[in-house]
This record gives sequence, structure tokens and C-alpha cells, in this order.
Amino acid sequence: MSNSNFSISDSEWKIMKVLWESPNITLKEIAGRVNECGWSYTTVRTLVNRLADKGAIDADKSVANNFKYYPIAVEEVCKIREVKSFLERVFDGSAGMLISALAKNSNLSEEEQKELKGIIDKIDK
Repeated sequence: MSNSNFSISDSEWKIMKVLWESPNITLKEIAGRVNECGWSYTTVRTLVNRLADKGAIDADKSVANNFKYYPIAVEEVCKIREVKSFLERVFDGSAGMLISALAKNSNLSEEEQKELKGIIDKIDK
């Protein structure tokens, strides 16, 4: 059963990114796309199974032993949930504290600074 409030681990995010970019691929194809992680095929299968158990992904099982996996979870929804969780854990829910930390303690490029200012301007309007 799908649980819309599941959390995605760092490793599972790598699998989700692959499936958001290329839905309907096999476990072997997923493993090939995350091979830079150094994970065994068994590890990739475990991560895929966990995501399926959480309801984040599913598989077309019409071809035996060659399931094609696809995301159910919407990328933007997952990203927003992750940002909210991060804000709560690290900045007590304060977006202002996050922005302040980024502005003061990061080596933001000029382009990134402009982008950040543009976002703040949109909020002000």
C-alpha cells in the first residue's frame, strides 16, 4: 500500500533520480546507471525493493523476470517534502535562517546571488 508520507534515504534518492530521468527501465539498467556508486546488483535490488515497499515506485510485471520500474512519487513533491524536513531538522523550520546561512557562509557565485535575490523579490511581491 502506498504511503504518501514516506522518507527517501540518500541512497534511495540516487535510484529515484534515475527513474525520474528514465522511467520504465529494468533493474539491470538501473544498476548500470548507478554503477559509479560502487553498489552490487544485490544492493541496487534491495534499494529498489525498499522504494517499491514504500510506494515510491512500481513495476510493470507483464514480462516475467524483466520488470520495468517507474516512479509513482512525484519528483517535485519529494523535493518539497525533503526541503521541509531539512528546514525543520536544521533550522527549526525557518527559511530565513537557511537563506541567511547561505548568504553569509557560502561562496555563492554572482549568478547564484542574483538568483537568490530574485527569489526573495518574488516572495516580497
